[in-house]
Amino acid sequence: MGVFKRESRKGTQYWYIRYSYNNHMKWESVGKVGEVKKEDAIKLLAFRKNEISLKGFVKTNKDIPTLKSFSKDYIAHKRDVQGKISWKRDVAALKNLLPYFGHRKLNEITVRNIDFYKEKRLKKVSAKTINIELEVLRAIFYLAEKWDLYFSKNPVKISGLIPCISEQEYVLTMDEEKRLIGAAPEYLKDIIICALNTGMRKSEILRLRWDQVDIKRSIIILDALSTKTKKKRKIPINGFLKKVLIKIKIQNRDKVYIFLSGNGTVYKSQDSLNRIWKKTLKEAKIENLRFHDLRHTAATRMAEATGNIIAVSRILGHTNIFTTMRYAHPDKSLIACTDSLENHSASVAKTVAPDFESNCVNEEKAEFNLVAEEGFEPPTFGL
Repeated sequence: MGVFKRESRKGTQYWYIRYSYNNHMKWESVGKVGEVKKEDAIKLLAFRKNEISLKGFVKTNKDIPTLKSFSKDYIAHKRDVQGKISWKRDVAALKNLLPYFGHRKLNEITVRNIDFYKEKRLKKVSAKTINIELEVLRAIFYLAEKWDLYFSKNPVKISGLIPCISEQEYVLTMDEEKRLIGAAPEYLKDIIICALNTGMRKSEILRLRWDQVDIKRSIIILDALSTKTKKKRKIPINGFLKKVLIKIKIQNRDKVYIFLSGNGTVYKSQDSLNRIWKKTLKEAKIENLRFHDLRHTAATRMAEATGNIIAVSRILGHTNIFTTMRYAHPDKSLIACTDSLENHSASVAKTVAPDFESNCVNEEKAEFNLVAEEGFEPPTFGL
């Protein structure tokens, strides 16, 4: 048994391990030198020794699955075991990954392959789209490693994602909101109103059932299976949304789901809204607005109106308070904080020195005196 290097016909060096199993010597490639360290080969050899001592099944190169075959297990695991809604997004990503990587075994997918994939895809789509695809590929390697089907370094992690500037979050103006709702058909209008008055995600709205809504108590209760974070969440219903829900209830008394498509059917996926959403944006003359921006708009409005970041975070279902804090405008928050001290300081000043305010010169007069008496320009603070 041992670890050694072996050179291919093209001159490329690979790490190999050698061990005896059932009275036969087995050689197994670990990976390319430079992409795989000697420590990885030693780790795999130790694992093989342990398997052999326990008389377990030794997975050689022939036993390592291709990306195409393992991706089916990955999707099934994410959908059925983890119960994550995002498995549908992963299926869409795999439609682009499999033509390029599908035929390769997991240990045959190299950092170089991934870099070439980035180069090729950048000619067609944005860096953000490619990163979403690479995140799926990275997760597949992690699962394969967890299941002892892959033993090297994750090539996606080594290659890294493409640096890109994060998109500016779009917050609707009042005028844009009027145009958007005015251009939307009735069934989409109700969905938009729900999003703007709850901050719910699109998937949560489209799959919202009547048994999750308590109109008398004015509350929506999302069960763990309905949320992205897999945690139960309660969302208050304000007066305006309550009227909309009552209207829908009267129209669809015998329905399970609240929001239905234009032909009265249940939405099968989040993408079901894409066509009518784009059409509505065109009629409303609004560009680059994503449905998710309605959630950003609701979050920003709640944060600005109340300043209660903790409450907003609970309504949105964020697991990290820092995620919610980006909706509070720092400049306004800072000004509000210092302004809140004004009355207290003014009150104290009047008590200690009644003529304090009259002794304070105004800003313009102070600047004039500085120029006239001191002979230098007042600071402009970069203006």
